[in-house]
Amino acid sequence: MMRVEEYGLVLKEERLEGGRRVLDIFWGPQHPSSGHTRFIVEVDGDVVVNVTPDPGYVHRTMEKLGETRHWIQNIPLFERLSLPDAINVTWAYSMSIERLAKFDVSPRAEYLRVIMGELSRISTHLYDLGLHAIMIGSSTGFMWGFGLRELLVQLWAMVSGSRTTPTWILPGGVRTAPPDAFYEQTKGFLDYLEKKIDEFVRVVVKNPVGYYRLRDVGYLSKEDAAKLMATGPGARGSGIDWDARRAYKYGVYHELEWDVCVEDGGDALARTMVRLCEIRQSARIIRQALDRVPKDGPLVGEAVLHRLPPKQREKANEHIRLGALFTTMLPQAEGTGVTEGGRGRYYFHVLGDGTEKPYRVRISTPSWQNLRAMIKAFIGSRLMDLPAIYGSFGYFPPEQDR
Repeated sequence: MMRVEEYGLVLKEERLEGGRRVLDIFWGPQHPSSGHTRFIVEVDGDVVVNVTPDPGYVHRTMEKLGETRHWIQNIPLFERLSLPDAINVTWAYSMSIERLAKFDVSPRAEYLRVIMGELSRISTHLYDLGLHAIMIGSSTGFMWGFGLRELLVQLWAMVSGSRTTPTWILPGGVRTAPPDAFYEQTKGFLDYLEKKIDEFVRVVVKNPVGYYRLRDVGYLSKEDAAKLMATGPGARGSGIDWDARRAYKYGVYHELEWDVCVEDGGDALARTMVRLCEIRQSARIIRQALDRVPKDGPLVGEAVLHRLPPKQREKANEHIRLGALFTTMLPQAEGTGVTEGGRGRYYFHVLGDGTEKPYRVRISTPSWQNLRAMIKAFIGSRLMDLPAIYGSFGYFPPEQDR
């Protein structure tokens, strides 16, 4: 029989009193159970006693790259932080530029941002739920999650021309107006989605195997979640009732009726149920926004609109051409932007120095913020429960290696 040491997985071995043996082993980087992150896991038998994260296998250096480009060029760059949640990422960045440059946002764009932002949240949850399902042994859940998301990215393509890299939100508004078919097809998608999510819960989560892979696994108390600054489902799954959409009242969320999804179980099951609840709440938000969104009007606010050449201004209800306006100088000022993404809070802090490029860009992403909380949830669990816990946080390594 081949010993585990022969695979090169054991970093260190320590003998304790009573003949106990503590091993340091490598977990990852591998897809999808740990993504682009390596964890050094210290186990006593199969009980995890300590975990040391070893990030840095993506090396994206988003913050420094963002300081070398025109500010409009950072929009397609920063959405690579989390492609499933591209809208909410670039919304936070655009919001920071709007505050720096004192750009207003048109009423039509505010509603369109909410619609696409909530589709982005659903996209992220379906992506994470699909990967989480296969981590706990359900290939059906994986295919359902990605199959449903396939319908959603087709809606993205109708609006932006791209399935996964929309580059659609820009400071002051949005780039293109949705076609008329988008509104009806989105309503049809939401009806189908809600039906299928109920089936997903029955087939994957309430399945005895799936249920007991999640219940009482990866416990994170409310106090630890707060102390370690968990965010998104990582915090709300431990009973913390906080959501940036409600706290900061950006967009038109304060005009709509919706609930913050909170579970107090603190385990992998609770975090999963928060995600499923948020999909339903996102559908509720989108339906209200679809009924209220102006079908006409400029896609950008007055500050940007008045800078457009007359011929481009005539088309401002249909699309905004990204021309020389968007490579002009930034004022010597600073701005911040905060949005609630599918995995938690995105925060951008941008400083301008009077040139066409940001002087400094600083980003806080939910996966980086949740890393310490996830490590806390790992400790005390069984080794084979690590994928179930990891998936419950929706951890996304490209966010951490920003």
